[in-house]
Amino acid sequence: MKLNNKGWGTMEMLILSGCLLVALLVAIFFISRLYASFGKNMTNNYLNLETKLVDAGKKYVKDNKIEIDDTFKISSEILILDGYINDLKDNNNELCTGYVKINNINNHLDYQGYIKCNNYQTNNYNE
Repeated sequence: MKLNNKGWGTMEMLILSGCLLVALLVAIFFISRLYASFGKNMTNNYLNLETKLVDAGKKYVKDNKIEIDDTFKISSEILILDGYINDLKDNNNELCTGYVKINNINNHLDYQGYIKCNNYQTNNYNE
């Protein structure tokens, strides 16, 4: 009995399956990097807003010569009204609110910015 050797064999099938598996792994790698960068850009935007708020709070305390004994809060509305920041808008161009909390720890002022947006809120944010 003579066999027809012009079809697929086991070796060809293993090679093709291996190539498809490698292509699938490469695609998964690049897709996961793409989605990770989306989240990172959003987080960086909110961190920049917090930093912007802290910088404005430092200028406000320095310009108004405010003495802080324990804890002091400055709202973003006050900083906007007094011209220290223009506004707090996220990447979606939506307004955010927030405040700067200043703690006096052993005569060292520790500034922390807290913001609240539609899709994000800083940890330990208290209204």
